[in-house]
Amino acid sequence: MSQQLFYVALSGLNATMDRITATTNNLANANTTAFKAQQPVFEAFPLYGQGLPDRVDVGAQQDSADFHPGAIQQTGRPLDVAVNGSGWLAVRAADGSVALTRNGSLSISPTGTLQTSDGHPVLGSGMTPITLPPMQNVTIGQDGTISGVPTGQHPDQVAALNRIALVNPPATALQRRSDGLFEDTAATPAPDASVQLQVGALESSNADTVGMMMNMLENTRTFQMQTELVHMALNAQQGQNTPLSLS
Repeated sequence: MSQQLFYVALSGLNATMDRITATTNNLANANTTAFKAQQPVFEAFPLYGQGLPDRVDVGAQQDSADFHPGAIQQTGRPLDVAVNGSGWLAVRAADGSVALTRNGSLSISPTGTLQTSDGHPVLGSGMTPITLPPMQNVTIGQDGTISGVPTGQHPDQVAALNRIALVNPPATALQRRSDGLFEDTAATPAPDASVQLQVGALESSNADTVGMMMNMLENTRTFQMQTELVHMALNAQQGQNTPLSLS
């Protein structure tokens, strides 16, 4: 019985540590533009050993996310955009793949590439990075259309230069990448004309700081309780003078 108690408590400790790690990450990103709170998904699975087929472990099988939109904050900056409702901006990840973000804090690099504050090139027509010529001014429309007046042209000569690739794959197909971006695991997402932007604004992180702090306190108490259970199981095993088998 003490061995079963030990493994139950140890499994709980591992799961609690995963929850604490996720909560800590969420708190650290409470001020990150358009951050989506981390939600680890746990699964129970049996551990089969010699004569002990009844041990069960619990582990985080995947990193899910809370996709509800964060609050939209007005900035007045013309290159700041927030996605209204569901949808994503398509960007080029460092590994060359198509990735998704809701971080609409955009800027133009010295080479004319439209990029996020993380340095990821924003994709446009044909799912290729948007590169702009020298411009006097640049504006972004609600549908993602980028317009402006090229340097040296008359101020009235406004031209449509490109259009940000706005996509809206199902949330069930999205997976968080190690670089903080998301990817569509089903297919390369196609532009969706229904996705709209709010210009001159940014989406805040959706991590609930108060809720995360409450989760941290709850997880800490749970961790302490499970640690005590492990000690109880070890003491009981030692009292029986029976070595605890880890096989």
